[in-house]
Amino acid sequence: MKIQATCRTCGRKFLLSQIGEDSDAPGRCPFCGAHFAKQYSTVLVDAVRDAENAATYFAHALSGLDSLETGFEIDYDALLAEISARVGHSASGNVA
Repeated sequence: MKIQATCRTCGRKFLLSQIGEDSDAPGRCPFCGAHFAKQYSTVLVDAVRDAENAATYFAHALSGLDSLETGFEIDYDALLAEISARVGHSASGNVA
């Protein structure tokens, strides 16, 4: 699953995979070239990969639940609010 972010320097949206280890400029904005987490560039690249892999796994697991006739309905609004709270942002804030 691709995760979208916004550069705080130029304000443009990009996919985190665009700053990952396979990008032309890992750890930099693909549009303005701003460095993201300069002191942690290696950690950043690993964290991008881990976050996208975890998001893919999470979405797949939820899709699996949805495909079953469970007799319940998942409250996705509450789930997204909880995820947002756990990563330190309000539900209407910085989670894309």
